[in-house]
Amino acid sequence: MRPDLLTDLFKKEEIYWWNVCKREMVLSLLGSMGLPESRGRLGRGIDIGCGGGYTAKLFESNWLMVGADVSREALWLSKKRGVRNLCQIDLKEFSLPFKTGLFDLVLALDVIEHVEDDTHALAECHRVLKGGGLLIVTVPAFMALWGPWDEALGHRRRYTAYGLSQAAQEAGLSIARLTYIFCFIFPAAASIRLLKKLLQKEAAQYSTDFIQLPAMANGLLIWIGRLEQFLVSRLGLSLPFGLSVISAMRKNP
Repeated sequence: MRPDLLTDLFKKEEIYWWNVCKREMVLSLLGSMGLPESRGRLGRGIDIGCGGGYTAKLFESNWLMVGADVSREALWLSKKRGVRNLCQIDLKEFSLPFKTGLFDLVLALDVIEHVEDDTHALAECHRVLKGGGLLIVTVPAFMALWGPWDEALGHRRRYTAYGLSQAAQEAGLSIARLTYIFCFIFPAAASIRLLKKLLQKEAAQYSTDFIQLPAMANGLLIWIGRLEQFLVSRLGLSLPFGLSVISAMRKNP
């Protein structure tokens, strides 16, 4: 990720609607799934691609968390955020420096689209999970939305829900939940992205899609995201399309 985009993420990830909605959807799904008993101890978790560290820091109250990232700048920002356990990883080979079956929870939020071999990356997440452990993955949706923003972020692909499911099953994971998210804002957001794709074609000069919004607009978008959380986590619905795909995957005991 470009350093300016990483700095922008660090500044916005606590309150910006996209980050808030994605994080709250993860927490909502996690709450609805449940995990094996930890025998009186905190469960072990890892946030792969921890970025600015806000999610890893949030999880530290209930988990023994590790924040992992390929970027030294990201790890520095995560340390600045107060994340205690940090590790630099190699996304090119996607070999995690942890023993097999160490973690109860693995988060790979907007990560595997950066990796050449996404099935291998998911298999490596499977390896470090305990039996019965949970992996939560988010990825960008639909190659039709591919543009300079993806190139600026270092993406290699976008996904359909079916494509993510196939890669997960090839890696030995069982799909517990799978749905698109950011469904209700999809028409407007997709239109804006396609327009920007026409106007800004160079990834090196492409401005962030996370444009600054008035507080009222930001709050409205968070409210829309919480409506989606209710439909997905409380009612168990799968949304038919969206800007991202989210899946909760299990490693069989």
